[in-house]
Amino acid sequence: MGSPTRVRKAAPGAAPQVQTRVTALGATTQRADTSRQLSSADEFSALTTTDTPLSTPYPLSELVAIFDKSNILRQCVAAMVTNVAMYGWGIEAASADTPVAAAEVQELQSFIDHANSEESLTTVHAKIVTDFETIGFAFVEVVRDARQRVAILRHAPATTVRLLPKHPEAVAVSYDVARGRRVSRVREIRRFRRYLQIMGGERVYFKEFGDPRPLHYQTGEFVPGLAPEWQATELIHFRQTGDDPYGVPRWVSQLPAILGSREAEEVNLRYFEDNTVPPMILTVAGGRLTGQSYRELTEMLQKQGIGKDRQHRILLIEAVPERDSLDDKGSVTLKVDKLMDARPSDGLFSQYDDANRHKVRSAFRLPPILIGASEDHTYASANISSFIAETQVFAPQRAFFDEIFNKRLVNHPQGLGLVSVALVSRSPTITNPEALIKSLTALNVMGAVTPRTAVQYANQVLQIELPPYPAPGDDGYQPWMDEPMALALKNSRSERTQNEQQQKTPAIKDVEAEGEVGFTPPEHGQE
Repeated sequence: MGSPTRVRKAAPGAAPQVQTRVTALGATTQRADTSRQLSSADEFSALTTTDTPLSTPYPLSELVAIFDKSNILRQCVAAMVTNVAMYGWGIEAASADTPVAAAEVQELQSFIDHANSEESLTTVHAKIVTDFETIGFAFVEVVRDARQRVAILRHAPATTVRLLPKHPEAVAVSYDVARGRRVSRVREIRRFRRYLQIMGGERVYFKEFGDPRPLHYQTGEFVPGLAPEWQATELIHFRQTGDDPYGVPRWVSQLPAILGSREAEEVNLRYFEDNTVPPMILTVAGGRLTGQSYRELTEMLQKQGIGKDRQHRILLIEAVPERDSLDDKGSVTLKVDKLMDARPSDGLFSQYDDANRHKVRSAFRLPPILIGASEDHTYASANISSFIAETQVFAPQRAFFDEIFNKRLVNHPQGLGLVSVALVSRSPTITNPEALIKSLTALNVMGAVTPRTAVQYANQVLQIELPPYPAPGDDGYQPWMDEPMALALKNSRSERTQNEQQQKTPAIKDVEAEGEVGFTPPEHGQE
């Protein structure tokens, strides 16, 4: 077994080198730097049923139906989409050691603005997060041009895509990895996966992103030398962390609570529609209803509408007394008893539903204020809730998506191949402006704030548009713009004092010179 081959460190801006070749399955033991792990459980079925899609952990149609009927899931997913995806993307340096290339910034910005002909990358990302939180996994399609360069990105509806077992044919992938002062050539043996989309009886195959082999998009077969018009596009698979190859939604453990809340609401709905408990009851003593009254009462209760349709109706009831003989006049009594005490004053199972909503919200780890469930919060409690949600939920989730986009697309040699820049998700500003102003004031006293940084923080936190100072080298630039404000003010005072002294000094010299030339001291005894 050989050690990893060391190569010279690549020059800044150069794309990492990647080589691929098809190799025998037993080649995984030929090198010391090759992983020995088994990838997943579907490896065993991949040797015999490579064209049979893997079953999803839960029927996707039922998951979508549950999501549509739930009274809490849509709010939780919307909160995740808004805070994870809808703030957009920014560009940052990929490494502190590599200078940012302007051409790479421009190329990456073009993908942010125009991921495809109809959508920006923010819109595509929002659809990805929606699928990711709703059913546990999502896909984005990577389309290449005739020169095999990444051209556009499109969202692929996760409900229509199925995973095929990993292909038994192994592919050796070699690439350069920077390890401090050296760059090592790492070699991996991988089995790539294919994907199948079924819609309206049509079948389309996709290949996993990074698979170098040409795949026929109609037959699902790898064909060497396949024409570009028949080659399948690639998919990047986003999935919730777990053992299932697809991914399981984070709320699936709360299915009993979600279904229970739905049943409770339907019980309440049927109660209002059917008017289950009547508002009053009529009793007859010492006689009986006439045949006409009995028929009208029966018709009203059974045939003439239910629930609200029979409310506020007036019914005339007539009764005749029971007689023992012909001259027995008898008496009949009609009594109406109200049943308002037997009717609940509010909806049924309200506490049960509140507890279920709390359970589902805890699965997403969201505070009540983010889904509109809190009405008694203060500014301080709202600010703390937003801060905790940002640091514990949204920021880590954005970092998760950032890593996938950068590792598999932006900085991947078979993706955009950019080496100096990377994508970074933008985040909301949850800092109190008053606290920020106090902090900037304290930092300014210590000499840590420059006029340029003050303008940047003001635009970011206060949501205003102060014009930026000219950059170094541009017209109007002055050094004080990038100097600490305390130092700039001190230098300004020193220059002003020095200028004033310079303006006074010539006047004094002129007076002295004038006295030396035009003044004659008086002689002794003369005034």
